[in-house]
Amino acid sequence: MATEKIKVGVIGAAGYTGADAVRLLAGHERVEIAALTADTQAGQPLEAVFPQFGGHDLPPLTRTEETDWTNMQAVICALPHAVAQDLPLRNSSSEEDKGSACLY
Repeated sequence: MATEKIKVGVIGAAGYTGADAVRLLAGHERVEIAALTADTQAGQPLEAVFPQFGGHDLPPLTRTEETDWTNMQAVICALPHAVAQDLPLRNSSSEEDKGSACLY
């Protein structure tokens, strides 16, 4: 039976916490890593920062504000709290997502 994968993004993927989240997600059969952000390393593959990710099918690192979050079912924030508190959030206005917060 084929099971649909959920799309997950990781904010701060080039830090140690983000890389550990990617490691765990990459090994999960029901997860598709759809976005990885790392503002200072944007444009690079994650394996340029952490060589152990060579051979994994991962998206390139992008800037957080330039990432399309609309198709994500989950986002993991692996930023320090002082940085994470400045992320722009908005409340979702769709009925389907009532009560959730979305990244711009």
